[in-house]
Amino acid sequence: MECEIEAVARALYSAEDDAQVWEREPETVRQEFRELAEVAITLLAQQRRQERYDRQALAFPFPYAA
Repeated sequence: MECEIEAVARALYSAEDDAQVWEREPETVRQEFRELAEVAITLLAQQRRQERYDRQALAFPFPYAA
């Protein structure tokens, strides 16, 4: 998971308009992007779980009681 966080953090950093070289940034800046990456990964996982739940709910609709 740590490698995934680092990869996403670097990608987010690279997307910045004024991004420099990751290795030259102070640790505080890199840590901020790692925290953002963790949030992004968590939100993506939540979204994927919700989508699976929604698909299952559509596959097994409740029968209507008459």
